[in-house]
Amino acid sequence: MPPVGIKAETFPPCVENHNREAMLNDLITFFTGAPQNRRKYPRRPGPFPAWVAVGNQWAPCACLDISGSGLGVVTGAALPDEANFRVKLESRNITIRAKRVWTQPGQSQGKPAWRYGLTFTGISADDWDALVRFCNNEAVVVENKAQKELELVKLKADDVDRLIPKRLQDQLLAMLVSRGRLAPITEKTPLVQYAYGGVVKRQGKALHRLAIHSRVVDTTTGETRAFDTRFFFDDQGTNVQMDE
Repeated sequence: MPPVGIKAETFPPCVENHNREAMLNDLITFFTGAPQNRRKYPRRPGPFPAWVAVGNQWAPCACLDISGSGLGVVTGAALPDEANFRVKLESRNITIRAKRVWTQPGQSQGKPAWRYGLTFTGISADDWDALVRFCNNEAVVVENKAQKELELVKLKADDVDRLIPKRLQDQLLAMLVSRGRLAPITEKTPLVQYAYGGVVKRQGKALHRLAIHSRVVDTTTGETRAFDTRFFFDDQGTNVQMDE
């Protein structure tokens, strides 16, 4: 049941840390079709039913707002630096581990209460995907997840050159070559097509998702084999992961 008796208006306005999150890069702007504000992920105001783990029990609290990287809550109990939360988004409960960024004491119905700003330290990939859809006012529950995975934005050659550094392109193609999914690179244009899928949560980190469709032609038989490979990488292009 929803938390009762804890209201945000019992607290004075708080000042946010404007340096917590940086602006998104050009890939995100391209994917969403619009420039981003200073927040890395859209923030959706609540309140939403929520619970926090206190000892071996779940205690009700109020989730005042939530985004893909953090949440704000009001509780009737002082919390440790890091805690587990459960938030109900429409018909789905998601579980989050978050650490405290700031605290603001106050009162609720004459009793001590605390308002917290928290940033995520742990969330499953499925829960994070559902949360991002919720913050974008999309359906939390996706009936056909496999179809959703295919909803990538194809990049034209000019887009690839503009959005993806040449060094990163070369690294991704070399990984395909090493696994036999692409012929060795020559002066000819590689038989590849790029598609961008936005930012996803993977192993606790926000990474860009990029799919590359590649083809290899057997010089003996003339047979063509096609591959679809997903890559994940950070903003700097230094942490690169490839789905086998």
